[in-house]
Amino acid sequence: MRRALPLAAGLAVAALALAGCSDDSGDAVTDGGDTGAGDVVEVPGVAFAGDSAALSPDGSRIAVPCDGELCLWSTAEGTLDDRWDGGGVVAWGTGGLVATDQVDGGTVSVVLVDDATGDEVGTAQAYDAEVVQDGPGAGMRDLEFSPDGETLAGAGADGVVRLWSVDDPTDVTEVDPEGEAPVAVAFSSDGSALAVASSDAPVTVFEVGSGAALGQLDAPPQGHVAWSPDDATLATSSFALDEQAALTVWDGETYEEQASSPVAADHLAWLGSDRVAASVKDEPDLRVWDWRTDDVRSLAGATDTPRAVLVAPDGSRVYAVSPRDGVLAWPARGGSATAFEKPEE
Repeated sequence: MRRALPLAAGLAVAALALAGCSDDSGDAVTDGGDTGAGDVVEVPGVAFAGDSAALSPDGSRIAVPCDGELCLWSTAEGTLDDRWDGGGVVAWGTGGLVATDQVDGGTVSVVLVDDATGDEVGTAQAYDAEVVQDGPGAGMRDLEFSPDGETLAGAGADGVVRLWSVDDPTDVTEVDPEGEAPVAVAFSSDGSALAVASSDAPVTVFEVGSGAALGQLDAPPQGHVAWSPDDATLATSSFALDEQAALTVWDGETYEEQASSPVAADHLAWLGSDRVAASVKDEPDLRVWDWRTDDVRSLAGATDTPRAVLVAPDGSRVYAVSPRDGVLAWPARGGSATAFEKPEE
């Protein structure tokens, strides 16, 4: 763990202290926009890759990076209501802020915008890239706000995980996870711990305040990770494509395996404390797995493999995002998929 000061001086603390939105979540949680990870698949002729998405804390809007912007839909109507400047990944905090990344001349930054207007309120410089790349995944692999909206975590393509304090953003904690390719970050619901998944190392859990490692999963590299709403367990999806591929639930204190399903899961989100909604590599249907009973059901209707999976804060709907299908929504209890309005190419 290192302490660093790489933020742009123009990031004003006052601009970050915006009024927050209420979170009426119950037993379920949203995946929080921790879905941008790993290799980016770009599909010609579509407006976005769908590797990242974030729900507003009240569940009324969903944001997805789309062709250098952020597209925002009403979840009630499925209408595309706004397009803001944006990057390859997105996170939505309870403090009235949306975070996205930006690459400009090799400098990777995190841009914070007002979630009511889309106006930029600050730019935080993360690092200078040795190789300048264009497109999603070139800067940050994942971004996520802590549940209280006071801390922003980012997994950089430079192999460093950074924790920015919203109240004092000039003081940054840098966490060096094992391996060189962190792809996903996930805060515990109490905000005290951060799980980091890497494509070349086991999942490690860090203490947010100090950056100290608390433990590590005894497993191969995982491509995605999420805490259950009660922090009692963690769910992960294996980065492997062979017989080691699995969707697994782990004890949140001992980090021991609790249950596993032999499926090549990709992105995931908790649906209550007993079920995990997950996409499966190279398959269009979502899987909903009850890890206690090992019951599995499918949410059908997609024609493309989902690249991001989210659950509404009240647990009523499951969302999936993919390049060809755009945004799809299912009732959590099951039923037909609803397709959202697609952005113009």
